[in-house]
Amino acid sequence: MKTHKPKAFTLIELLVVIAIIGVLVGLLLPAVQQAREAARRSACKNNLKQVGLALHSFESANRALPPGYLYTSGATYDSQSSDISGEDDAANHKGFAWGAMILPIMEKQVLYDHFEFDLPCFLPANKSARETSVSPYLCPSDTFSANMLVARDSGGSSPTPSYYAGSSYCANWGPAEGQATNPQPAESQWVNLDATPGPESVESNPNYDPCQGVFYRNSKIKFRDISDGLSKTLAIGERHNGPIQDENGNFITSGAGHLIYENAWAAACRDENDPEDDHGHMVLFDTEFGPNRARQSTDSGVNYGPDRGVVAPHQGNAQFTLCDGSVRAINESIDINVYRALSSRSRGEVIGEF
Repeated sequence: MKTHKPKAFTLIELLVVIAIIGVLVGLLLPAVQQAREAARRSACKNNLKQVGLALHSFESANRALPPGYLYTSGATYDSQSSDISGEDDAANHKGFAWGAMILPIMEKQVLYDHFEFDLPCFLPANKSARETSVSPYLCPSDTFSANMLVARDSGGSSPTPSYYAGSSYCANWGPAEGQATNPQPAESQWVNLDATPGPESVESNPNYDPCQGVFYRNSKIKFRDISDGLSKTLAIGERHNGPIQDENGNFITSGAGHLIYENAWAAACRDENDPEDDHGHMVLFDTEFGPNRARQSTDSGVNYGPDRGVVAPHQGNAQFTLCDGSVRAINESIDINVYRALSSRSRGEVIGEF
């Protein structure tokens, strides 16, 4: 009886099989990556939902939303406590932000208790707390902020910088205008969270008053103050701590302003070289620029390096918590006037679908 040996694969057949496997992997890999990003985006949405619920609980318990950040001038602080050597009296001596205020509701009571709220945020007594990462404040798609410490100036005459744990989320200061306008108006007409941080800020812009959003310096906004509607007003948006890109996706390497975002959750810390600058952009956003867009102007000499806007690690859109607690993804191509209207609380704009 004759026996037949099993026929082996030829080299050509083996190469064909390998090629087919390679094609299948190439087809499946994007789908796997998309599925993973969808899961990360869903987790980010859940974080934003948690923050929204915490804001509602805070407003219910305190009859107002938390402040964007706390502000006490050096002169006032000195009169109430003691002078800090080397600190300018024009500088903010508090700085604690909305993210710190809602920690107990976010089930972070122990971390909240580690803050010395009667002292400035930048002093060593608050070092451990302000450098602690808080997982609900981190988007899984944000590859920068989890291991990021935002460096700010030292406290008093100390040469050591103070650091703040990075965050993926920031709160709505409101509509802004000036730098993105082409032609660019005089600086006295700029309205944004850094140039005009409080309602008392002096400016001469005919289109916007300062602080028309929900969170700003020492804000105490109640839900009843948001007459434009809770479902039509932004509360929280996304911002990573990576390099700033222009609207074409190119990294900004020169020009005015920062080249990298600096977003934290604990506090907005003043600038020692410019004490009147609260650095509110560490915890807040304004809507001078559209989502994921570094500038609106087509003039290359205008607005390179803005770090006050929203920038999400998601392709084509950014997620927001609205004041009713819902979470929406907004396309980065949204009309800028609609976007600014969404950020105002009581200007009476009529907003359709977005």
